[in-house]
Amino acid sequence: MPAKAKEASRKVALREQRRKQEQRNRIILISVISVVAIAIAALLIVSNQPASADRIAKPEIINRPQMDGQAVGDPNAPIKIEEYSDFKCIHCRDFWERSEKRLVEEYVATGKVYFKYVPLSFISPESYRAAEAAYCALDQGKFWEYHDYVFANFGAELNDAMLKGIARQLSLDTAAFDRCYNSRQYQQRVLDDARYASGLGVTGTPTFNVNGQLVGQAELFDTIEQELAKLNP
Repeated sequence: MPAKAKEASRKVALREQRRKQEQRNRIILISVISVVAIAIAALLIVSNQPASADRIAKPEIINRPQMDGQAVGDPNAPIKIEEYSDFKCIHCRDFWERSEKRLVEEYVATGKVYFKYVPLSFISPESYRAAEAAYCALDQGKFWEYHDYVFANFGAELNDAMLKGIARQLSLDTAAFDRCYNSRQYQQRVLDDARYASGLGVTGTPTFNVNGQLVGQAELFDTIEQELAKLNP
């Protein structure tokens, strides 16, 4: 075979070899993309499913008197307290775990304090979503119970599965809760809460507004006693 013919034949063979290699590469790429897409879809489906009961810690019950939305106690109590708190804040969790029961039993239940919880969400996206979920629970009269469950599960990922799982643990109307949560019905309210607290001068969590005076949790009970002393000089 002449040299030119051999060279032409070799080029044709190389082109065919490259074509087949490119075809194999496309098949591999499509296969990889398909596997990744399936994995992502499966992950999204799983992450959106409510967490099972065995993954959700159950909180100790706090008997709160006169629960009304996100507030407890007598609205006519002489001392009004607002707590500004982030569901992902460890010091907020510590207050809930170590001191809130005392506040309720010694001051709220005795008619001395009217106490309101205001979400101040800033630590992470989970902070915002947990606050939104708590407001969805408030629609069904379970704000405080939901609040307790969130703090009881501090350290766990507060993803959709966990937040929806808590709603099921509380036997909420899950269809109504999911509509509220999925639509982000209370997104603006949570943002407004943050602006409200910031406008008062709150710069960290937890912070407590005791009759207009901002204090940290270390000063809370002393400040309450000082306010009570003013009532009975």
